[in-house]
Amino acid sequence: MDNLALAFEAAIVGRSCRVERREADWMFDLRDNVGLAVGCHWRLVSADGIALTDEDDGQRFGLPALVDAETNANELLAGATVSSATVDRLTADLCLRFSNGLRLDLLNNSSGYEGWQGGFDRDGNAVSIIAMGGGSLAYL
Repeated sequence: MDNLALAFEAAIVGRSCRVERREADWMFDLRDNVGLAVGCHWRLVSADGIALTDEDDGQRFGLPALVDAETNANELLAGATVSSATVDRLTADLCLRFSNGLRLDLLNNSSGYEGWQGGFDRDGNAVSIIAMGGGSLAYL
């Protein structure tokens, strides 16, 4: 199983990322049939601290308009590519580091529900990786 996690991590490196807010989750499109369906909390972190989270979407924070996390995330990630990807083997958290210094953390925050799902190609075969509740990883 660890070989599949390593293959997943390697498949993400070098890819750009486009974020889409969907009705019940978030899609992080990494191009060419590689992506992440995210139902758990996520955050973008810069050298200055937390730049944006899923919880910011629709909040005002004293600003003239509500925060549009989809638009803001895409602006922050524009032109950047993934420089490293790490799945925590204990919690199934996922950390993507980008070429512009940003970090995307997917925080698998349930002992029962799936936090995120990823799809990638391994040797010509489609593989799904699922961050299970409690922190384990499953593959299809």
